[in-house]
Amino acid sequence: MKKIIVSLTIFLFFSASAVVPSISKEAHSPNISSLEKQFDVLHPISRIKNTVNDKFQNYKGKIYNLWLGNVVDGFVFSPKDIELEDDAFHGSDTLHFTEWWYFDALLNDGYSIQISIQVFSIINQGFVCANLNVYQNDELTASEKKLCNLLDFYASTDVPFIKLDRKQVMKGYIDNITGDWIYDLSLEIDEVSAELRFVGCTKGWKGITPISEWGVILPRTEVNGHIKIKNKEINVNGIGYHDHNWGVTIFAGMNFGWIWGKVNSNDYTVTWSTILTTRFWNKPLLVINKKNDDYMNIEPDEIHFVAEDFRMKNGMFIPNSFIINANNGYVSLHINIEVLETHHVRVIGMINYWRYHVRCMGSITVDSKTETIDEIQIAEFIRFR
Repeated sequence: MKKIIVSLTIFLFFSASAVVPSISKEAHSPNISSLEKQFDVLHPISRIKNTVNDKFQNYKGKIYNLWLGNVVDGFVFSPKDIELEDDAFHGSDTLHFTEWWYFDALLNDGYSIQISIQVFSIINQGFVCANLNVYQNDELTASEKKLCNLLDFYASTDVPFIKLDRKQVMKGYIDNITGDWIYDLSLEIDEVSAELRFVGCTKGWKGITPISEWGVILPRTEVNGHIKIKNKEINVNGIGYHDHNWGVTIFAGMNFGWIWGKVNSNDYTVTWSTILTTRFWNKPLLVINKKNDDYMNIEPDEIHFVAEDFRMKNGMFIPNSFIINANNGYVSLHINIEVLETHHVRVIGMINYWRYHVRCMGSITVDSKTETIDEIQIAEFIRFR
């Protein structure tokens, strides 16, 4: 019952928060070109056709399932292959949903970058938030945010394609010759901009967690392009990552939070996470990709995850280091993760989110071949309460 009350509180807060930038019935729709008209029918408002009553019935059904404990108690992560359509816009048939596309990259000269596009909707009203964060030597250098109403957001439900204010922000496609998954990002907010190309070199996958549906579209990519801060343009290249979460509702708040990250050796990429169903109980998951090859899932009982060295940050105790061990006979993994810097954000004014820059050291052995892990990466910790 306590979890239900927490979730209802979050929902009411979301409802109040979305009223300010929401779209009224009298809102003026901007003139759009013939290209934009092709995507107009894919607009979130027109795509979500369920009535409020239908959505409320779906909402009640989810509460019923939560009372039965089906969401968290029976959780076992089972990744599956993805298609390009999985990274298109999904929307939801519930009263409230959040959906986002996330990119990050570790670049030359100590730079790193994080870009995300987040959709917040309540009964087909809401807003879109674009985030652009640039770091150098793990410390935040520039952070910009742009809010748009849903009428200024265009997204395909067939392919990865997003426009904000009639400008293309994201386009994903498969190269006809090489078969590579390629994403072009273009985002400018005030005096900060990024023009980047992500070229995938690992096979993506998707699965269902107690938080949402999660597609790790590009577990590992080569990144090149340029970023601009004020009048300074910087050519960059490095290693990146891209994922997509959809089906996120207030029921995510039934959990305490999650911790997530990834790490690379020469040939392997490890994507790891632990879903904190309560403050003291977690559900770990771990997927290993081989570069230019397939992926393998590690079962929860083969993963040992420890968060430790808790320190006070932003009024809360948060972990400052992690240990990940995994062994299933074919794969052996050991990683020590030390937090270098944190960037704290309050999402919708109440959800605490820390973006970590971390130092990852250890080793991975696959079929008797051992590779060293030693790199700086980006991870995150989110708390709902």
